[in-house]
Amino acid sequence: MSRDWDITFGYWGAPPSNTEQEKCGNAERAIRKAIAGSASLASKDIRVFVQGSYANGTNVRQDSDVDVCVLYTEAFFSDYELAESGMSDAKLGYTDATYDYSTFKTDVLNALTTYFDREHVARGNKAIDIRENTYRVDADVVPCFEHRLFEGGLLNSTFREGTQLFADDGAKIVNWPKQNYDNGVAE
Repeated sequence: MSRDWDITFGYWGAPPSNTEQEKCGNAERAIRKAIAGSASLASKDIRVFVQGSYANGTNVRQDSDVDVCVLYTEAFFSDYELAESGMSDAKLGYTDATYDYSTFKTDVLNALTTYFDREHVARGNKAIDIRENTYRVDADVVPCFEHRLFEGGLLNSTFREGTQLFADDGAKIVNWPKQNYDNGVAE
């Protein structure tokens, strides 16, 4: 039996149903509440925003999930690849943060586990998975620090903002959510 690919691709490419869309929104709101309710994270400057197919409006019907970035903004990883030779954190007056990425990722995991209960939360290599239920879709929560790609020199330095994480296997991952989505970083 042959498959009608036009119908299949049309179905896959259709936006999620209203129910699926509502479940995506429920997952995002619940994650925001989990982060906001954490005593460990309450005093931190954190932005929570959606990214991936849901943010871009390209998620697939009956395969919807939500990718949520939890971004700590009081510290950043620096990159001087595009800057003048010799540029550094020290030259710009930046010092090492006292709150490290590993601790932040653990604090996010603990906040999610407290809010959703352990059986609904699984730590993956890069993200923390929140399992779906009848009220929400599956969600991947990605704890990140800011990533700053510096350009110019000491008197005229600028930077592009991105996000950075370290997977549990040690891989460094940099992303540029503001450049990836028309709406930028949603609050």
